[in-house]
Amino acid sequence: MAKEKKSDFNANWYDLWMKQSKDFFENANKNLQDMFVSGAFAHSEDHRQQINQWMEMLKNQWNVTQFTEQQKAFKSYWKIMSQMCNDAADMMLDKWIQRSREDQPVKNTRELYELWLNCCQEVYKKSMSAKDFQEAYGEFMNATLHFWKSALPK
Repeated sequence: MAKEKKSDFNANWYDLWMKQSKDFFENANKNLQDMFVSGAFAHSEDHRQQINQWMEMLKNQWNVTQFTEQQKAFKSYWKIMSQMCNDAADMMLDKWIQRSREDQPVKNTRELYELWLNCCQEVYKKSMSAKDFQEAYGEFMNATLHFWKSALPK
């Protein structure tokens, strides 16, 4: 398995999303490619250890161990986003297993990525209405606006 990567908190959010998408495909192709050989289907239960190792890398993308003083206002939001990533990864695995049991296994990394995105969207939609998410997002936006207000020339 490849070395886990941690996200750079200072990255542009679009760049971060694109990097994570790229990491998803690179890591999935590298670590799961033998599951998606031509003409064969990946039954998730047959590759559980391999999948669990790959999923740990996926989940660890949101780990940030140190926040600078300026970034502390983002900490609760980042923590919630990390938990949402973990929830989406767990949901993806559950749905992957379910598809295998229903004899509709994931056929390639593109299908796996689409399953991942659907799970992310479902988790995000549920989380948006939670009070802790709304509070953390409000703090995040206030800190962002404060940063831009202080960073712009007067």
